[in-house]
Amino acid sequence: MRPSLTPVKRVPFTIKLNWDCEENVQPVTLGIDKGSKISGYSAIANGEILMSGYINHRTDVKKNLETRAANRRQRRSRLWHRPPRFDNRASSSRRGRLPPSIKANADEIIRVVNKLPLPITSVIIEDVLIDIARLNDPNLKGSAYQKSNRLHENLRLATLLRDDFRCQQCGVKNTRLEAHHIKLTSEGGKDTINNLITLCEQCHSKVHSGKIHLRKQGVSGFKDKIAQRTMQGKHYLYSSLNQKYGLDRVYGYQTAEFRKEIGLPKDHDSDALAIATLGTGELISFHRDNFYQINFRPVQTRRRYHDLPASGRGRVKYQINENSGGFRKGDIVLVKDRYVKQVHSIYSTGALAFKRVKGEPGSSRPKNCRLLERQSSIVFSSI
Repeated sequence: MRPSLTPVKRVPFTIKLNWDCEENVQPVTLGIDKGSKISGYSAIANGEILMSGYINHRTDVKKNLETRAANRRQRRSRLWHRPPRFDNRASSSRRGRLPPSIKANADEIIRVVNKLPLPITSVIIEDVLIDIARLNDPNLKGSAYQKSNRLHENLRLATLLRDDFRCQQCGVKNTRLEAHHIKLTSEGGKDTINNLITLCEQCHSKVHSGKIHLRKQGVSGFKDKIAQRTMQGKHYLYSSLNQKYGLDRVYGYQTAEFRKEIGLPKDHDSDALAIATLGTGELISFHRDNFYQINFRPVQTRRRYHDLPASGRGRVKYQINENSGGFRKGDIVLVKDRYVKQVHSIYSTGALAFKRVKGEPGSSRPKNCRLLERQSSIVFSSI
């Protein structure tokens, strides 16, 4: 008799139902707080967080490409019989091309959304931090929040962004910062970007008490800052997601306002929860019961040789064994029926090498291992 379900993945633990359930799929909304190094995600349905966590983006793409280019340049320089060629670089200047590091960042988001073991029906992603159109008129239509007496979050974040999140009086960073009106509102000063400057809490208090006077009267270069922080490659990301899922976008200042309003802590996954519930205003209890960090690793080693030749041996192969006993790099194995390990590399002797953990084996013969899961380029790990 065929079993009613089949396990398909260990982390996160996922099962496949062996019966028709296509008409009983619940809608799942995925909120994504996209960043350059870490992105947060939170999948919600029926008033609960089904899954959340961090996406740890690769930061070595540019360095690896530069290393590869240097190695190729060095090899070409040794081919004295070959004339130099400089007209075969059309792909690097073609229209619409994205830098490899930015494209990799967007591709990682797309891959994670497609690989999450949930029936995602809609995706909400955070666009740029601020809405430029509302900098001089915070009362434009479209705000989903009740007007308050404090400075509009869009303006406050725009000021901090322009000033590089640094106090313009004492230069301190990584502390509580506030947007100060250069000309006070009580004296007719307006809530505009040109009338605001970033101060730390101590300097802000001293300015209002008259103990110090401002050394700077605003900071220029705001448009350049906006261009630097705008999400590059967003058109590629949005169009790719929109082909398969319903895609909505929100501004970063809207997320910050809503997160503070509902009392969520400041973190990547809590921001993603605020993004997912911003449109509906639904209040969902924040927890990390199903929290997973996501990392990326190649499923194959494309490198063939070490950088430097060995004395008397010439060029040395980088990887001698691509597999050993049916195991490959990245496979999840059970060692001696006790330790769950991931194959980090394969020694020249054929032994499987693992990440070193005190009290656990650092390597093992294939005969002592049992395959649990084949390698994957997306690695989920629970906290």
